[in-house]
Amino acid sequence: MSERRRPADASRSSAFREGELINLRRTGLLLTALSAFAGGTAAAQSPAEIVDAMLSEYEARIAGVENYTMVQVVMGFESLTYYEKEMSGDGRPVFRTRTAAIAGEQGSPATGMDDVYALGEDLANRSEYFGRESLNDVEVHVLDIADLRGTGFGSNVAQDSEFEPTRGRVYLDTETYVPRRLIFEGEMNRDGSTLPLTATIDMGDYRELQGLLIPYRTVTTIDGLAAAIDPEVRAQFEQMRRELENMPAQQRQMIESMMADQMKQLEAMMSDDGAPMVIEVVVTDVRVNEGSPN
Repeated sequence: MSERRRPADASRSSAFREGELINLRRTGLLLTALSAFAGGTAAAQSPAEIVDAMLSEYEARIAGVENYTMVQVVMGFESLTYYEKEMSGDGRPVFRTRTAAIAGEQGSPATGMDDVYALGEDLANRSEYFGRESLNDVEVHVLDIADLRGTGFGSNVAQDSEFEPTRGRVYLDTETYVPRRLIFEGEMNRDGSTLPLTATIDMGDYRELQGLLIPYRTVTTIDGLAAAIDPEVRAQFEQMRRELENMPAQQRQMIESMMADQMKQLEAMMSDDGAPMVIEVVVTDVRVNEGSPN
């Protein structure tokens, strides 16, 4: 004959079942919350959402700006670039370069932040979202672009270069949506040969001027360019060194002090095909809504 359950055992069993139910309810609520959070995060992290936020922030900032001139120092030489606002093909306002000069000579501007905005919605269509990460103590969204061919984006990472980017990455500040880093991978054609090239553009020291957010310091690092230096350039470099040696001491010292960084970098690239080319650009003046400098 089975023994009847004692009241204390029944009470403990009932309490256990109630505890299980409470835990199950808590687990269910937690799973529901996590599911809702994951769904919201996925929606917010799509390339389209991020690019739309980037463009909206940009358009709001430039609403009262029609043109601006930027004065920079590039490897010891002063450059001046003038930008005017115009409407892009998809009806969005962007700034386009009207004039660019370095050391008084006309040239084409290097790839910069305005090129990201000019790419517009095409950036979203070509990108995959790679999540967030910390870059120089700044949290950024990472957009990976598997195919850049046909866009022209990044083709002028160094002024007047012969570079065709095939893929890239864009790192956008999660608060201001300004570009913090651009990476381009592609090829350079030189004397019938195709050489791989990777360019990294880091933009920092952003400052606000009448709505514009301008990176006052940009550093471009180009890997693979040393291998593209042809014999003629090497010969010109050697000739320049010989001419410097034959100059009066005071004149030679003045030139060497002005070009010390460039000389050191060129010497490294001449002796090592793996040495990178590093170009630092520092903004010294920005003039907003003052019209063309010419």
